[in-house]
Amino acid sequence: MKWSRAAHNNQFVTSVDAISIVIMEIDATSSNYRLEILDESGETVESLRYPDTSGEEDEQLARLFVLARRSALNTDLTLEKLAKALDL
Repeated sequence: MKWSRAAHNNQFVTSVDAISIVIMEIDATSSNYRLEILDESGETVESLRYPDTSGEEDEQLARLFVLARRSALNTDLTLEKLAKALDL
């Protein structure tokens, strides 16, 4: 799944058909995240966010945020280029 940067800082979006999935970091100091699912007209049909989530859901949101961020920012490619430039 390819994620892209969204309009706001620390917010990433991906689409499946006409459905958008948005993950965002609400508070970096306490690792709070929100996940929104939007229909084809941009209306939020589901939302998960702290403090409405369980500990396990919080961990899943945190992992998803990291994966989305790495995908949107092309982290792996950037690190590969850096390693190549440093001859690692």
